[in-house]
Amino acid sequence: MSLVPSFHTTKKNKRWYVLYVKSKRETIIQDHINALDLDIIAYSPTHVVIKQWKDRRKKVNTPLLPKIVLVKSEERLRDKVFQIAGTVSYLFELRKPAIVREIEIEQLRAITDNSRVIDHEITSIIKGTEMDLTPYGFKDLMGRVDKISNSVCWVTLQTLGYTLKLTIK
Repeated sequence: MSLVPSFHTTKKNKRWYVLYVKSKRETIIQDHINALDLDIIAYSPTHVVIKQWKDRRKKVNTPLLPKIVLVKSEERLRDKVFQIAGTVSYLFELRKPAIVREIEIEQLRAITDNSRVIDHEITSIIKGTEMDLTPYGFKDLMGRVDKISNSVCWVTLQTLGYTLKLTIK
């Protein structure tokens, strides 16, 4: 995740901050923050994962960024989220609140909102190469191929600092 230290902000300057929360509370805290009567927006990207138990398989909506909720607010309203049980702290960089760029939030939304199946020839994917994910439904998103297996390709998103696991069909 490319983080920019927070410098002087004006009253109407809203920025995205990284809020640490307790485990498995991401969507609950997101809903509580969005329900507050304040000018604060919370976003916790999720994706569907198939969980296997002894007797069944089930699709479960899980957080893409565990223990993290992204919060967009003015700096003066930032600490209002601590009214909610389960919030821990903000991520700091160089003793200033870390800021996530708007383009990175848009990329996260593109990843989580995309329902297209990525159909790609595995033999043409080479480890270490830069991969443009635009043809697969991710607008202006670049990544580096880290690992390849029979039906899975791991692509690192440089701007976010995360690895995207793509299941190839």
